[in-house]
Amino acid sequence: MEKTRHCPCISVIDASVAAKWFLKDAAEQDVDLAEHILAAFEAGYTELHAPRIFTYEVANLLAKACGTRGPVTRRPRKLKAEALRDLEVLFALPIGLPEPTCAEAQSALEGAVTWSKTLYDMAYLWLAEELDCQWCTVDDKVLVSSPALFPKERVLLLSSLR
Repeated sequence: MEKTRHCPCISVIDASVAAKWFLKDAAEQDVDLAEHILAAFEAGYTELHAPRIFTYEVANLLAKACGTRGPVTRRPRKLKAEALRDLEVLFALPIGLPEPTCAEAQSALEGAVTWSKTLYDMAYLWLAEELDCQWCTVDDKVLVSSPALFPKERVLLLSSLR
């Protein structure tokens, strides 16, 4: 089986995509696409990598879901015990999380300043450039108001997989 038939060439995964593996309520869109990426990864069709900040970003999204109540049910989107179990699952996944380096931080800072983006987003972009692959994200704002030289070809929006 070809990798590209099951999952496009995605190597750097954003926390916004991974959070969809655990947040599957009506507030989330494209959960099926995120699950497809996870299934391809678990089947060995693709490798996933992320900068070290990834795990804390996913944990933060889970924490926010614990504090957010559904409009109809008024119950939390996620119970704390569930979020804690979700983190165990996340940490058990063999996602490549390279040790941070000064060069990575400097490159991320340079990109953040040059392109008026967040340092966190630029850490994902740096890793995608290092691995010569794309960074899959839910956040379409990263492409909005991007200067002409911004490496848009490195960014793959999850919604574009539909």
